[in-house]
Amino acid sequence: MPFFTRYLQEASTKFGIREQNNPFLYVVLPKRLRHTELYEQVLANSQELVTHHDLHSTFEDILYNQPLKNFTDVSFKKFDSNVRGSSLLRQFEKGVERTCKTLPIPFQYCICQYKKENITDVNLAKALGLYASKRLAATLDAEKVSPQCENIVLDNIIEAQKYVLPHGNTAQPEIHLYEITFTVAAPALGRFKIPIREASQGKFELAGEQFDRLDKYGHHGDCMTKDILRPLCTCKNKRGR
Repeated sequence: MPFFTRYLQEASTKFGIREQNNPFLYVVLPKRLRHTELYEQVLANSQELVTHHDLHSTFEDILYNQPLKNFTDVSFKKFDSNVRGSSLLRQFEKGVERTCKTLPIPFQYCICQYKKENITDVNLAKALGLYASKRLAATLDAEKVSPQCENIVLDNIIEAQKYVLPHGNTAQPEIHLYEITFTVAAPALGRFKIPIREASQGKFELAGEQFDRLDKYGHHGDCMTKDILRPLCTCKNKRGR
């Protein structure tokens, strides 16, 4: 989602939430390539899941392969430089289902729409919120930047939901998947969201690679040298600016 709409009202809609982690991609082919087999292949591929690996392979295809065939080759090709990627100008690999699991796409960035229901168990919701906030604090600890940041403590649970997943192998332990949105207590700032997996009673683990910051943080994270940490840290020397 463009930076100028990420924190506006639209960002909190169902579409906006998906768009934040899965930006809209618009592809326009040159006029000479329209009404060709390659054009039809791009249209067909637009109905499939696509990752940044595919974009990398597409750019490589445009630079090194397609010019040799005058942009007429739509047969599947493996790219040694990025085995996860497939060119959008070619057929995708036959017999391989393009899902979040096979591509692979981390769960929190998967656009497959699973049904979710609100968690009514107050104790479970609180346990998830406490776990999430502690893991957020642990992230800063692991990067050895906690002394520069305000302490992370759970303030409020905005939303706690459980994914209604299709039944798998009944012989395997049942796994519960949740999504928690919470705020941290002042003087730290932030509204965050993260998926959490429960493989056994009360034993949680993060199901996402990183915490999503849902509100503006401006310059509050400027003391962090790593971009990925700026949304997570409220710098002690930046508070109130």
